[in-house]
Amino acid sequence: MSEITPQRQREFVDSLRGKGLSEGYIRRILAVGQAALNRAYREGEITSVPQILLSLAPEAEPRERLLTIGEARALLAAATERHQTLYLRLAFATAARPAAILELTTFQVDCDARLIRFNPAGRAQNKKRRPTLPICNTLLPWLRGLPAGPVVQYRGRPLAGTKMLFRHLTNRVSRKIRHEAAEAARTHWRANQRTEAWGVIEEGSRRSAEIMEVTAYTTRHTIAAEMRKRGVPVWEVAGFLSHSSGYKTTERYAKFGPDHLAGAVRATDGYFADLGVAALPPPATHPLRVSSVLVPPRMGPYPIGKMVEPTGIEPVTSTMPL
Repeated sequence: MSEITPQRQREFVDSLRGKGLSEGYIRRILAVGQAALNRAYREGEITSVPQILLSLAPEAEPRERLLTIGEARALLAAATERHQTLYLRLAFATAARPAAILELTTFQVDCDARLIRFNPAGRAQNKKRRPTLPICNTLLPWLRGLPAGPVVQYRGRPLAGTKMLFRHLTNRVSRKIRHEAAEAARTHWRANQRTEAWGVIEEGSRRSAEIMEVTAYTTRHTIAAEMRKRGVPVWEVAGFLSHSSGYKTTERYAKFGPDHLAGAVRATDGYFADLGVAALPPPATHPLRVSSVLVPPRMGPYPIGKMVEPTGIEPVTSTMPL
């Protein structure tokens, strides 16, 4: 304990900055150390607690990055895998924290009562509370008939995190933005509109860079803002985001009421409507992967019995023509 001096703490923080860690991440490390020391003191493992200088890593400004309707629509369009689409629908419909969505199982979903219990049985609530939320109309068809286990799964396994999922989605959207900007710039260039062409390229570069900043928490912040825009009361938004109101007994039984968070649910359905997402069941999936197709008679320009590549069924690989 005697070694945890202000000077040593400054050296420790400098070493973390040297590794390229952000101020917010460094502050969390210091806070975790402080919590561990306080616990050791309460358990009688140490007789005194050195002061941890959280001021060495200033608290970062809260993120206010929100998705536009166009960006949210583009993310949904970029979701080509079922687990990607299901995660985004859950995120937009519940504004739940990423960990709560990834750990959600079918045993916590009651489609008849139209409730999702994000806090599983046996898990104690902590500061990151997990609420029980009503299921909106747009999400309900996607939750019916799911196989037992994690709701969001890839090849039968739960996802370890959302970082790679959003990296894939934002990369696809970013490439599409750059491609569309390049096509528009060519049109201006052919018309000898050089200034407009460079303007389109710069705008495309800016939008491409901005979409790469989107994370799983961006969807949560976006839905919270959308609810307020659509007139949902502050207390209802707080309940939807699982912020405690201080009335534990009321919170315990409120979820069984027919109007529980009704305004928030209407707002999420309205948001899906603005995105052009209908309340339809997901497309049927087949466990087999197709590598070639035998064309029957009178099907397109191909001769009878010809083997053709299934363009659009799966990405073409070098072995498929063979």
